[in-house]
Amino acid sequence: MRIHRYFLRRIGLAVVFAVLFTSHASFADIAVSEPGVGIELAQAGGTEPPELQPRYRPVPPEEQSWYNAGYIFGLTRGVAASTMVPAAKAPLFVLTLPLDLALLPFAAIGGLFG
Repeated sequence: MRIHRYFLRRIGLAVVFAVLFTSHASFADIAVSEPGVGIELAQAGGTEPPELQPRYRPVPPEEQSWYNAGYIFGLTRGVAASTMVPAAKAPLFVLTLPLDLALLPFAAIGGLFG
């Protein structure tokens, strides 16, 4: 049994070394004898790379409106778009909604001018 394991180990090592040395030698021969052979083989088909195309169509910009609605409920939208913790936003909505409602007439008029 010992002899059998001994020979299997030797044969296994011999196969591993043979694979390593033969593959290394063949790559070295190609690289030294013919530089750039990999590039020539890749382009041997005669095809050129396709032109790059976008993956999606860009969204066209919105047309400029004559009215600026950014002032209406601006405080509430600012709190909603902030990076605060959602638990901190809830009490602020209680403050911003009444203020936005109270300033709504001025924001509506301000939208005409800016």
